Amino acid sequence: MSDTPGFGLHQKLSQQQVQIQTQKMSQQQILSLKMLNMSNMDLRKEIYSFVEKNPALEITRDMGMEGVKTAHETNYQNDDTRSMSVSQSQQLASDNFQAALEASPDSRKSLAEHLEHQFLSVQHTASEEALGLKLIYNLDSKGHHILAPVSLLDSGDSNQNEELLNRLIFQINQLDPVGCCCSGFEESLLIQAKLRGDASDAVLFILDGHFEFLNPPQPSKILRKINDYLANARLEEGNSIDLKKLKFNEEQIEKALEYIRTLDPYPAREYSEDNNRYIHADVNVKKNEETGLFTVEDNFDCLPQVRLSRDFESLAADRSRVTKSTEESEKKRSEHRFVMESVRDAKQFMENLEYRKRTVLLACRAIVDEQQEFFEKGKRYLKPLRQKDIAKKIGVHEATISRMANGKYLRCSQGLFPISFFFSNAVSQATLSPSKTVESGAAAPSPASAQNSTEVALSRTAVMAELQAILAEHANDKKALSDSKLCALLEERNIKIARRTVAKYRAQLNIDSSYTRKL
Repeated sequence: MSDTPGFGLHQKLSQQQVQIQTQKMSQQQILSLKMLNMSNMDLRKEIYSFVEKNPALEITRDMGMEGVKTAHETNYQNDDTRSMSVSQSQQLASDNFQAALEASPDSRKSLAEHLEHQFLSVQHTASEEALGLKLIYNLDSKGHHILAPVSLLDSGDSNQNEELLNRLIFQINQLDPVGCCCSGFEESLLIQAKLRGDASDAVLFILDGHFEFLNPPQPSKILRKINDYLANARLEEGNSIDLKKLKFNEEQIEKALEYIRTLDPYPAREYSEDNNRYIHADVNVKKNEETGLFTVEDNFDCLPQVRLSRDFESLAADRSRVTKSTEESEKKRSEHRFVMESVRDAKQFMENLEYRKRTVLLACRAIVDEQQEFFEKGKRYLKPLRQKDIAKKIGVHEATISRMANGKYLRCSQGLFPISFFFSNAVSQATLSPSKTVESGAAAPSPASAQNSTEVALSRTAVMAELQAILAEHANDKKALSDSKLCALLEERNIKIARRTVAKYRAQLNIDSSYTRKL
């Protein structure tokens, strides 16, 4: 009986120890996942920020910062340096950090920074903020989506769905400059017209998927095309106007043209691209010509290289600081605790850096395994691939893959791509047979034949590549291909998608409508 209370106390203490250990593990995991989610630019700032606060970690080399004094430039054989005090170490770290800041180039505000500042001025939930910032940093210099917005949804966050996505897109549409966060200039014009609130039905009709009617920009001819279209029109799902109720005259069309000319097709042009920024690939994919195999190598040399301070390692190993219980030794104990905590945190920081590097490499190797044909032949062969598939392959959570892909780039013979580019859902099934194409000698689609045809699931990127190939083949035609004609040509290749989707993909390829292509 006497053993029972002791057992209960022991069990309680054990549970507390387990809970404390779990909390520490969770904190370390949080920090490692935070760093995994960072782009190279953000991680660079994080490293310098940590070095500024923790003198136990020092930068040994930074290819991206010329003129910054690093640990290699310090003479560690000097006994005076070896006996450096904690405060002196902190001062050196602070001086190096300041030098890094002064060495960094000054740059004007980018479009993303301008939108981010406005977006964060309003309170959002964690899910809204995460998705909103993804949308903002997924915009090109024109304010158009780089990747399909739906691909930015975090499947590990139950609060993120298409309803939230559309709401956030609309919110960003309204930020200055108005009309960003869209698929192309046509959608931008439509957004601007709707937000103004004074656009006529004729304006909204033309901008809502009928921009090609403006070729040529003559009111009488535009009206004839519209009337021909409306004569056989049916109410299409998703239209903002009931087409059967529409009736226009030439004066209304002329006023609509004048109104459209007051809109800005590229409202983000003021911010353009930041010429001071250069994207460094996180990984390089190269083919070994002898073996035919692809290798994935990290490119983290562009980041500051760090190590434990030799001085702090020496101070941490000096047990003489924690001996006698005197006033002087209490001071030494306090210093020793600071040293030990600094060394512990520095080691954990380096472990998190290594975890980030290892996860990115593992995931990219798995991506290369899955997308072999893309790396061999190009975009037309990009397969549908889910983050869930890669997560399962390397034994991590799907959310980890989402963080891994965020803001990181892969360079290969096909070019430089955001890692998230390789994740795409299937948008069409097609029976394809190879033929010669205009793009790098790779196989392009042709109408399927009975022999050598393959039934494949096509990704959004692959469909866009087919669309681009068709436009290239017909580049010298006297009459530009309309979206309806493009849709029909894709269907001849057994790729069935809606005309609106064709218009959307064409805009994302930065290819103007048939109207503007033949002006």
